[in-house]
Amino acid sequence: MKFVLFGGFVACAVVSGCVGFEPPAQSKVEDVSERPYVALLPVGFDIDITELTTVKTMEGTLSVEEELKQLNQILREIEAEARWLLLSRLATGQGFRFVALEQVDALAEELQMKPGVPPTPEQCVEFRRRLGVDLLITNNILDYGKIRWQWLVAGMFTDISLETIVLGLATEWNPALILGNVGLELLTSTPLWFGGAYLFGVSMRPVRMEGRAFETQQGYPVWQSMEASVYAWGALKTLPEDVREKKESQLKLNLAEIMESFGDGLSKEGFLASSLRGQSLGRFVNGSSPN
Repeated sequence: MKFVLFGGFVACAVVSGCVGFEPPAQSKVEDVSERPYVALLPVGFDIDITELTTVKTMEGTLSVEEELKQLNQILREIEAEARWLLLSRLATGQGFRFVALEQVDALAEELQMKPGVPPTPEQCVEFRRRLGVDLLITNNILDYGKIRWQWLVAGMFTDISLETIVLGLATEWNPALILGNVGLELLTSTPLWFGGAYLFGVSMRPVRMEGRAFETQQGYPVWQSMEASVYAWGALKTLPEDVREKKESQLKLNLAEIMESFGDGLSKEGFLASSLRGQSLGRFVNGSSPN
């Protein structure tokens, strides 16, 4: 079911979505002592990207060794940028205090934590004990330029189903017209969903991420969000033409939009340090805001 829902989301994003880059949401937690200490764990990749052309516009050819070297470097840069973007957005929202990334990385490595993998309750507790962390945040890149085939199939299925329903109602379910439209959709949609980069001249550079936050008293999840961005047409127009056409530029703008949304979502929760330290933890577990 969630495949179909995501397919519908992507279809809507293709029609109307664009990066907004709105002013950051401001936290309503005015008491500095009530602002939780946050540890941003390293960002992970949950999709296997094996070709440099997936994330970068290429000119010429590279040796296998050089392509692999550049790909690994770019993927690490993407992870670091996503983390920095979220940190910046949260900082401007003024609802949190932060543990130094170097300290977070050192403890995560010591605890053998993998980037993007949700922490165990024991790991959460250890972050509280060692670094005084109230919230542990993990982010995972689910799609980046390349989309796993399950989502592609779901997107095509949703797209064709919606058009079939509309056409069927308009033509009293004329089988010839409906089958003809399905055939046309398969012909035109397949290149888009399975590797095409453009639709009506608009570049499609999908990025999808999942973010989670855990309190560190008992390791309960207190926030979760999944966001996707397909294109950043409005923001792209502000870039020089030779830059906006590059795949890496388009992907970075989509990544920025997602991290903007994550940061604002967390700021709007209004997390209180006292609540996260156990005084009203049950309210978080039930999905309620502390305010």
